[in-house]
Amino acid sequence: MNTFKWLLKREYWEHKGAFFWAPVVVGAIMILVITVSLIIALAGMGDGMKINGVNVTSLATAVTPEQVSAFAAKFIFGYAGVSMPIFIVVGIGVFFFCLGALFDERRDRSVLFWKSLPLSDNATVLSKVAMAIVIAPVIALIIATMTSLIIVLTVCVAAAVAGVNVFGAVLTNPGIYVAPLQLAAILPIYALWALPTVGWLLMVSAWARSKPLLWAVGVPIMTGILVSWAHHLFSFDWNVAWFWKNIVGRMLGSVLPGGWMSVGPGTFAGDDDAGALTAFSEVLVQSWQMLGGANIWLGAATGAAMIYAAIRLRGWRDEG
Repeated sequence: MNTFKWLLKREYWEHKGAFFWAPVVVGAIMILVITVSLIIALAGMGDGMKINGVNVTSLATAVTPEQVSAFAAKFIFGYAGVSMPIFIVVGIGVFFFCLGALFDERRDRSVLFWKSLPLSDNATVLSKVAMAIVIAPVIALIIATMTSLIIVLTVCVAAAVAGVNVFGAVLTNPGIYVAPLQLAAILPIYALWALPTVGWLLMVSAWARSKPLLWAVGVPIMTGILVSWAHHLFSFDWNVAWFWKNIVGRMLGSVLPGGWMSVGPGTFAGDDDAGALTAFSEVLVQSWQMLGGANIWLGAATGAAMIYAAIRLRGWRDEG
């Protein structure tokens, strides 16, 4: 167990830029853009602004308590979604991390050093898997939650400067506290969903002699093109769209968050009026309903098989 923890620490420190600094920078940019936008908006209110045809210099004279409560509910519904760019950046980071995880150590010959240590191929490869589907998403969730809360407080301060106190309505809404926990509860679904891409990229990383990106992306896409070509040329009764979505798409895009919502048993309604708590509960329920379908389990089994292949390949493919 201590060895595995050490391997995880190694992966984190070697890829801290992708898994920590990249989401931090994206979060900081988002906070800066929103803050500057609010400052510009508040500066423009000095001479008054038109609301329902009436010129006002303070929102306190134009906003009712009911509108404040409605604003708080809708704002909290979207506040966690504001941080989606952070999850996307981490998903891209996971993609390239897996792609180079086993190839880079063969290219720089560091694999010989690591193999000289009492570290098994199983532990080494599984530490990379854990980094991709567990540690990286948890780090992203923490940074995204902090970013969202800072944005919430920034908007509340801006509203107060404009004459409307929304602190009470926002901070007493349970959605602001429960939403991050609900997002955390979705992480196991993400881990299962991401396995096909993680497994495929690690297998290519362990096998390719050069240009792993070309192999990893080119093989699924060329296969999809050939299937489409054969379908149209010979008038086969093939579901080409299904192949692109469930084979090519799963092999290349499963590390991006939320992809399972497009193939789940239901469609997310996104009813703002239901409030943040109900809205995120709907996302959580639909995410866990994926466990009742074959799609996620077949993908996870395929990903696990490819991870096993990556372990075996690392055991003998030492050349650069």
